[in-house]
Amino acid sequence: MRFTPATLPLLAVLLAAGSLAGCASPLEEAARRAPAELPGLSDSQLRHCAGEPVAKNREGADELWSYFRETSRSATATSDVGYTPTARGSSSYEYFRHCEAVFRLRGGRVVAVELNGRTATGRPAPEPCGAIVETCLRLKGR
Repeated sequence: MRFTPATLPLLAVLLAAGSLAGCASPLEEAARRAPAELPGLSDSQLRHCAGEPVAKNREGADELWSYFRETSRSATATSDVGYTPTARGSSSYEYFRHCEAVFRLRGGRVVAVELNGRTATGRPAPEPCGAIVETCLRLKGR
């Protein structure tokens, strides 16, 4: 392809769009940052930003606080199968994502964060985890 002055703006737009296509959502980004940035939070700060845990367990001197988030989205799939317009169609369905976030506390402070976000079929899905930790990241950033 030969580039002319008229095609350069189009090329710039295409390159910018391509670089943005791989960007993570804000919730994915929050889930990625949480294990490195949230250790050090106090138990009262964690309770303030994430709420009451759904479960608390002990492992030696450590407390494990567990949080769970489930989300669902509606989607529509369109089928191109079939040789006539009546054989084609679309169907709507719900798909679920969930996250279990476990905060390990020692001496009243978070020492580790483990996030496990998955879809109903077992594929990684960090967004529900980001929804659990995003407020905590803002609190820690103050």
